[in-house]
Amino acid sequence: MPVDPFDAALAEFPARRVPVAVLVDPLEVTHAPERIAAFGDAMRRGDRFPPIAVVRLGGRLFVADGHKRFAAFRAVVGSDIVGESEILVQVWPLRRWLRDQWRQLTHKTRQQIRVAARVAAGTEGRDQARRLAMDTVGHWRRIAVSLARLVRAAFRSRG
Repeated sequence: MPVDPFDAALAEFPARRVPVAVLVDPLEVTHAPERIAAFGDAMRRGDRFPPIAVVRLGGRLFVADGHKRFAAFRAVVGSDIVGESEILVQVWPLRRWLRDQWRQLTHKTRQQIRVAARVAAGTEGRDQARRLAMDTVGHWRRIAVSLARLVRAAFRSRG
């Protein structure tokens, strides 16, 4: 397996190596542990991936895209298979991150409108609406739990 499964040639923006410890992942709580495990297996096999995307906010580097790949990388590093304390990342400009957030918001809004329109159609529509609502609640719960962990870690490091 390569020391670093991320390939700068696959990056959309400039890539650089940074210490893993300086990255802040606001979505470290995942809904897809099986996908993280699959990424980890692929990394162990030597598969190559685009670097995770980070954005600089308030002097910190936040993971903007690639949360599952980052979690898999940390799991592989934690098991000393890679043994690296640095990771190759691509640094997104703030405008690129905002465009990505807007794309996600519009996609989810359209999805919710389509499902809401089907609710009146019967049981299947109500079931789809229920699943979407639970998915949305789960997403925001993961964000809240992840942010709470970040806040607790920040207070522990101060004190």
